[in-house]
Amino acid sequence: MRRAEVLVVSVQGVSSCRIRVDDAGHVSEVHVVSRAGKSPKLVARDVEGVLKAEMDLDVDYKKIGVVVLEPEHEAPADIPPEEVPILEHASRFAFVSVNVVSTRAGLRAEVELSRDAAEAFGSSESENPSANALTIVAEATLRAVSEFLDDEIRLCLGGVLKVSLAGDDAILARVDVVGARSNKSLAGSAMVAGNEAQAVVFATLDAINRLTGKLEFKNSIEYKIK
Repeated sequence: MRRAEVLVVSVQGVSSCRIRVDDAGHVSEVHVVSRAGKSPKLVARDVEGVLKAEMDLDVDYKKIGVVVLEPEHEAPADIPPEEVPILEHASRFAFVSVNVVSTRAGLRAEVELSRDAAEAFGSSESENPSANALTIVAEATLRAVSEFLDDEIRLCLGGVLKVSLAGDDAILARVDVVGARSNKSLAGSAMVAGNEAQAVVFATLDAINRLTGKLEFKNSIEYKIK
């Protein structure tokens, strides 16, 4: 029954399992230890289903005993300060527009973003007309984002590049967030769907939006309000 026990432990929420059989080799008892989050009855049903589907074992869920262990509450000091969760519910930065102009005088990118009801503008330029447009657009994006953030937070572009992914082009961007008490390196990506500059903005925002729930924002910005 070792294979069956290993199979049961693979069920979501199950941390250990012990299966007992009778003299005829039939399953008589299944003892399961589960983590909190799912009712014992649902765990038993899941165990019954996986044994039937994977090993063709018919085990009545009433023979499956489930013990639920409550999670231990760790002291805050045990939580590494550099670990920052991805908070999808926080207000995210959204794309409004991007404009790239190349002249004999150089290259200039302008990016406009929004967050909640506010909009902000950022720009970056190079006197070299052949400069890397991806970098210029990403820097303009970070400057637009910085208009929303507390002055103690600095956003640094770690790098941006275009790669081939399964036959299609994609943009990868790294952003380093430097704060008063900690630093964090983030990565974002976006597929190129016709507009390369827009994909750079999306990849840069994809990195930053992973941390919006932990960033300090200004109370107001000197830009347009919808």
